[in-house]
Amino acid sequence: MTKKTKAVLWLHMHQPDYVIPGTNLMYLPWVRRHALRGYYMIPKLLINSGAKLNINFSGILLRELQLYEMGEMKDIYQYYEEKDTASLTEAERSFIIERFLIPLQFSSERFNALFEKKSKSEKFSNQEIRDIQVLFALSAFAPLDEDIVELLKKERDYTENEKTYIKEVEKRIINSIFPLYRSLMDKGLVEITVSPFYHPILPLLLDLNSARESKQGATIPAVEFSYPEDASRQIQMSIDICKEIFGIKPKGMWPSEGSISNEAVDIIKSSGFEWIGTDELLLEKSSSTAHLASGVYNLRGIKTLFRDHISSDKLGFVYNKTNPEEAISDLLSQFKNSFCYRIIIIDGENPWDYYRNNGVEFLKSLFQVLSEQETALGSEVEACENIDSVKPGSWVNGYLDTWIGDRESNTAWVYLSEARQRLASNELSLKAILSAEGSDFFWWYSEFHRQEVDYSFDFLFRSKLIDAYRRDNIPIPSYLFYPIKRYK
Repeated sequence: MTKKTKAVLWLHMHQPDYVIPGTNLMYLPWVRRHALRGYYMIPKLLINSGAKLNINFSGILLRELQLYEMGEMKDIYQYYEEKDTASLTEAERSFIIERFLIPLQFSSERFNALFEKKSKSEKFSNQEIRDIQVLFALSAFAPLDEDIVELLKKERDYTENEKTYIKEVEKRIINSIFPLYRSLMDKGLVEITVSPFYHPILPLLLDLNSARESKQGATIPAVEFSYPEDASRQIQMSIDICKEIFGIKPKGMWPSEGSISNEAVDIIKSSGFEWIGTDELLLEKSSSTAHLASGVYNLRGIKTLFRDHISSDKLGFVYNKTNPEEAISDLLSQFKNSFCYRIIIIDGENPWDYYRNNGVEFLKSLFQVLSEQETALGSEVEACENIDSVKPGSWVNGYLDTWIGDRESNTAWVYLSEARQRLASNELSLKAILSAEGSDFFWWYSEFHRQEVDYSFDFLFRSKLIDAYRRDNIPIPSYLFYPIKRYK
């Protein structure tokens, strides 16, 4: 008899360190806005389904959610969403018009009309500015919270009292997120895993030459960068915050971007983790005999789940273009084979913005179907075969060149390398450097994003290094005051 395939669904959540050094402000609002959608919506929908789900958080995301929960941090956008419209300066009004009236996956005739008015450079009244503040705030909510339904329908002529009410609902939702996950953990429906704290690419922290080993001909900067102590610290910091928030030491880890190497696997294992995940592309690169049929291997003594690349990418990028019934039917068809496990690993934050109604109906149906399908947590799966070695790489094309090898990303590595060699003599300086090791900065320097110029991450990366020099009382190199990112 053919053994029934078990589904393993693993959602990865991460955001970079948005905190502006020396302030209690976050530069961008995405932690808070995703908190009102994916981070809240997924456990809220899952709790009544019975399906099992693996949820991964980067350590810095857990910390930033905690800061919002405790009221110790605000993002700049939040400050301007809340500010009384009548008290706004002309410069603040300009910020709101420029930053809030942006293309959003949000259905609102009023918002679209205001967006059109911006394109014509027309003057906005106080009421229109207030409506922009409110509509932008409302656009972040998952469409399953009844407390904001009537305000969404209203569309215009919002009041300051309604702005205050929205912020109260927002606070309630953010404060409910960790308790929701803890409840699901108690029911055995969710296993929490972590990524290294600031979401660094571990193989590159351990040795930049892993990029050449990953992809022949890769161009890397002519600097020495090998800091296994940083990798260990990033891992331990995530273990610590997971213990603090959820009361458990995590058993599983999603290495940032699924990036592994032999050295990275060894250091993760030595930190006490029992299982990790990566992409099947690395299985294909590393073994001529291994195949995805088992889904789970014992890699260098640690249980490793290999992501089904096609099925996972369909869930992340394709199914939003069809109706939920067809999408789920197609996904289930992937389980009708002799695989031991079908490993589905996707970004848990961004895909739902592109599904109808932010994916609420789709996720309801998916979780219901998965509750009827045999599902498993990562700690429950069993390795079927052994692999002794792995080629360095990630879930992005199987390589590491999304984070190193281009002119701008290599410049960033040179700056980081010099700072790491000269600094980190005290805890605060080291913390700033560890933050600068995060993958998102190098992601946005990559030529992969030559059509998407975003200077936000350039500013944040350089601000972390500037902060590290300040903390060590060493003169700040002048080059750090100039952008690395250039318009293409």
